Amino acid sequence: MYKRWTNRLHPGVRLVPAELAGRGSRMDEPFYADAAEAVRDLLPLVRETALSSDSYAFFGHSMGSLLGYEVLHALREEGFPLPAAVFLSGRGAPHCEQEKARRIHTLPDDEFLEEVKRLGGMPDELFRHRELLDMFMPILRADFKLVGEYEHRMRPRLPLRLTILSGKDDDSVKGPLCEWERYATGGCELMLFEGGHFFLHERESDVVSVINKMLTEAPAPI
Repeated sequence: MYKRWTNRLHPGVRLVPAELAGRGSRMDEPFYADAAEAVRDLLPLVRETALSSDSYAFFGHSMGSLLGYEVLHALREEGFPLPAAVFLSGRGAPHCEQEKARRIHTLPDDEFLEEVKRLGGMPDELFRHRELLDMFMPILRADFKLVGEYEHRMRPRLPLRLTILSGKDDDSVKGPLCEWERYATGGCELMLFEGGHFFLHERESDVVSVINKMLTEAPAPI
């Protein structure tokens, strides 16, 4: 999905998508056991990208927001420079999501697929073809398992400012988005877009425009 942004991003911004284990070119690799394992896998890519650039930024959507948040803490703990800008999208503050975490991944196939449909963002064709479903179901269950079994723990605030993006009609987000203020010394800026959980598809141009504006004007980390 993010590769579609390449021609929309500012010429000074280099896009580095993170491909997770168990999908795409890494299809033959096992899924992550938990968020901690995913973070350990992502850290080398982040370090490499950061060291090859004057500054860098994060963007994560839904589960990507959770992983991005945890990667930030891992970087801070090892004393690595934090990004100049952080965009977390389609997910409520960790303590809000934790309060109502559901084990969707344990549902029978029919109920599980209904939950996936409810979120939107998946082409109808996928649900009509068993072969496609058989390919994607394990990936979807692995993602819901990682999110559903994630246990948040409070740590000192991150020394930066967060930009929180959300669809106005996204009813999967738990709690007030302003609760993200608790997690960064610089607080957070909320940006709402028309659409639901997958507003990134519906408002791609608007989202990328916001990113371009903020990255070209991004202040140094606090």
